[in-house]
Amino acid sequence: MNIAGSSNGRTSPFEGEYLGSNPGPAAMFSGFLYRGIAKKILFLFPADTIHELFLKIGKQLGRFSFVKDFLAKIWVYSNHILEQNLVGLTFKNPVGLSAGFDYNADLVEILPSIGFGFNTAGTLTYEAYKGNSPPMLSRLPKSKSLLVNKGFKNKGVTKILNNIKPNSNTLGISIGATNKPYSTFEEMVENLIEGFRDAENFNNFFYYELNISCPNLQNIQNLNNKLDSPSGLKQALDKLETLNIKRPVFIKMPLERTEEDIKELIDVARPFSFIKGLIFSNLVKDRTNPAFNIEEVKKAGKGGFSGKPVEEKSNQLLRFAYKLCHDRFLLIGVGGIFTAEDAYKKILAGASVVQLITGMIFMGPQQIGLINKGLVTLLKKDGYKNIREAVGAQT
Repeated sequence: MNIAGSSNGRTSPFEGEYLGSNPGPAAMFSGFLYRGIAKKILFLFPADTIHELFLKIGKQLGRFSFVKDFLAKIWVYSNHILEQNLVGLTFKNPVGLSAGFDYNADLVEILPSIGFGFNTAGTLTYEAYKGNSPPMLSRLPKSKSLLVNKGFKNKGVTKILNNIKPNSNTLGISIGATNKPYSTFEEMVENLIEGFRDAENFNNFFYYELNISCPNLQNIQNLNNKLDSPSGLKQALDKLETLNIKRPVFIKMPLERTEEDIKELIDVARPFSFIKGLIFSNLVKDRTNPAFNIEEVKKAGKGGFSGKPVEEKSNQLLRFAYKLCHDRFLLIGVGGIFTAEDAYKKILAGASVVQLITGMIFMGPQQIGLINKGLVTLLKKDGYKNIREAVGAQT
């Protein structure tokens, strides 16, 4: 399967006057204000509170075209070097919002105006779930990390998708099993499949992510199998195949596994033609990770960690997977992206596109455009005419 088709040649809505010139001084000034003033104030309040506040504000702002146009003019960076058509999807740039931030799809209207080339809502589940006991989020500034313990908080697949207006943005949804007690593993798999079955009734998104590796689910410890085991994944994919899904499905892979473990999961996924990509990777649990500030992580509560503690292992697994299966699967890199240099490392390691959350929270929303602009500088410096040429160049 050729996953890396050529650019589709469409003109970006932000090309022309702003091509190659934005984000400029306004974006740089936005970042200065965010990190120097706004973040210091916001970080005085609980992360859960600020997250909910920004979701509400973003949802309201997304209703006004003049707001979106203004943000796009100062923050969005567009350049044909960054455009790709992969597995039938158009990516105006390679930087996406990872699943876990916009869990009820409140931000789908505003995110393109911030500069994202694509975004994933969710993780959504067949049944609504209120989330794990708070705090569901907390910050580790010295470690450049977030402690995440949401456990698939969301309003449920059908309710959320009913509220999304059809649009041309490259929007995807992450789906997982509802975080509730199950008597058997088979019952959990059936719940997962019901989520996909409900989602198949809607045409207002473009791809799926299958979340098999969330480390924060509370009620599955007693089951005799797991979705992120070879046998568990095979069972889930066999069931999923019966739905005859046409949209691409990407599997969100676990982080703290050996290369042999990852190979086994890849070998399970390989025969299923509807699985088009692999995402490396989910959250880290190991608190001895050298990227942590020791005193900071000792005080952290329950959950998994994002950001810099994920980066090194994620990049390692990307390089491994690229060598093993880049001709079969699109690879997506997640974990520790704060700058263009961070994103470029993942691209050189084998990621065609990347996703982030933590970098935006610590650096500010203007950082998305700045990462894209920086990527163009790095690509040109290395002599590449399109981002496709750089993918996997250092494997």
